[in-house]
Amino acid sequence: MRSAAADRGAVHRPPCRADAGPDDLETDVEEIQNSVYWHDTEPVEVGEPLDGDASCDICIVGGGYTGLWAAHFLAEAEPSARIRVLESHTVGSGASTANGGFVGLTAGKVLRRLLWYYGREKAAGVYRTGARSIIDIGRFCRRYDIDADFAMNGMLQVVTDRKQLARLELQVKRSERTGLRGSFKLMGRDEAQERIGSPQVLGALRTTGALVNPHRLVQGLARVVRGQGVDIHEHTPAVDVRRVGNGYRVSTPTGTVTANEVVLATNAWQHSFGQTHTKVMPVWNYLMVTEPLTDAQLDRVNWPGREGVSNSLSFAHAARLTSDNRVVWSGGRWYYFDGRDTGRGHIRNAAAFRDLRESFARFFPAWDDVRFSHAFGGPIGWSRTFIPQFGRLADGVVYGHGYTGNGLAPSHTGGKILRDLVLRRETEYTELAFVTVNQPTFAKGAIGDTGAHLFVWRQETGDRLPLMLPHQAALAPRAFFAGRAARKARAADTGR
Repeated sequence: MRSAAADRGAVHRPPCRADAGPDDLETDVEEIQNSVYWHDTEPVEVGEPLDGDASCDICIVGGGYTGLWAAHFLAEAEPSARIRVLESHTVGSGASTANGGFVGLTAGKVLRRLLWYYGREKAAGVYRTGARSIIDIGRFCRRYDIDADFAMNGMLQVVTDRKQLARLELQVKRSERTGLRGSFKLMGRDEAQERIGSPQVLGALRTTGALVNPHRLVQGLARVVRGQGVDIHEHTPAVDVRRVGNGYRVSTPTGTVTANEVVLATNAWQHSFGQTHTKVMPVWNYLMVTEPLTDAQLDRVNWPGREGVSNSLSFAHAARLTSDNRVVWSGGRWYYFDGRDTGRGHIRNAAAFRDLRESFARFFPAWDDVRFSHAFGGPIGWSRTFIPQFGRLADGVVYGHGYTGNGLAPSHTGGKILRDLVLRRETEYTELAFVTVNQPTFAKGAIGDTGAHLFVWRQETGDRLPLMLPHQAALAPRAFFAGRAARKARAADTGR
C-alpha cells in the first residue's frame, strides 16, 4: 500500500526496519522522513499574513487548538465581536499536530496531585469536564462534517512491570475516592492481553477516550472558525504585547493589532512573552510511525478494539493504529534544550528515535519485520502542577497553556474557559482547578535550565528503580485483579 506522501510525489526514502540492530539504527535514522506524518494526510491552503495595522475586539495569539477553540466559542457567544487570530507559522503547526492523536483524560499523576493539593471536588471536576470534551469533539466533527477519523475507541493504560502494577493500584484507589469508579474497567493479565497482544502486558485499566487525526481536526476547526467571521492571519508572529490605554497593542513584523482583549494561547511558546515566560517550560517528546501494516501483519497481534494504549511509566510510551493501519509509537523520556529552545531543528533526534525503536521491539516482538516511515518530535508545554493553567495576568491579558503532553481534550475545555474569562463571566468553567488552583512558576535562565534537566533525570531514574514499598497488586497481581472484579460484581448486585 502506498503512503499518502508517495501518492503526492514525495521523494521516497527507505524506511527504518523494526528489526534494525544497533549498528543499523544510525543509518536508518538518517533515511527516515523527519516530518510530521499527519501533515501528509491532508493538503492545506495557507492563509495570508497580517498586512498593515488593524483593530478588533479580541486578539488571540496562537492558531493551535487552544486559540481556535477559544475563537470558536467566543464567536458563538458574541457573533458581533470582531476576532483576529495571529499564528506565527501555519494553523496547528505546533503541538496541535505533532502528537499521536490521543483524546484522553488527564494522566494518573495529575489525579494524585489534584487530590493531594486541591481535594476531591476539584479533581472530579477536571475529569468530568474532560470526559465531556471528548464526547463534544466527536459531536463537533459530525456537526460540521469534519473527516478527522474520530473514533471513540477508549484508552488502555497497561502495566508492564511490578512497579507499574503498584502505580495502577494507587490510581484505582484515587479514582474511587473521586467518584470515578464507573469511568474505568480493570483487567488482569489474560483479559488485557486479549485487548492488546503484547507479552509485556501484566494488566490494564480501560478508560474513556478517543483517537483522532489531529491535523485534519485542527484544519477543520480553522475552517469553521473562518466561517464564523474570524480573521486568521498565518505567518504573523506576535513579537510584543503591551497595554495601551484601555486596550492592547500587539506588534508583528507586518503590522500591529489594537484590541480590547488579548488572549495568549501559544502553549509551549508562552515563554516568548515576558508576561508568561516563567509559567511554562518547553520540553520535547518524540513519535515514530510505521508503514501501513498488511492484513497478515495485523493478525499477529490482538488489538480488536483498536484502543489507544499507553503504559504506566512516568515517561510513558503510547501506541495506536491509524485509519490506514499504521502504528504510531510515541513517548519515552522528555528532552529539554537550554534557553527554552523550541527551534524546529529539534524535530529530529536520533537518540530519541533509537529509544523508541528499541521499546517498540520489546512491546511488539511479533512485528519484528515492520518498517517505519516517519519519525518526528514536538514541544510540550509543561506546567509545574502538570495540569493546564488559565487566568488573567496583572495587565489584564488572558492566557491558557500547560497541557503537559495531554492537550487534545483539555484544550477544548480550555476554549470555554477562555471564552468566559474574556467575557468576564463566572461559570462552572472558571471554577475549574485549571483556573483557581495555585500556579507555581519555573526559574529563569541557567537555574531554570538546571531544574528542567534535574527533573528529567529524576523521572527517568524513578522509572528504572525497583519497587521499594509493598503493594497488593505488585505482590499478588492475580489476587488483586480477581478481588477487584469480585467487589465490582457485588456492588452491581447490591445496586439492582
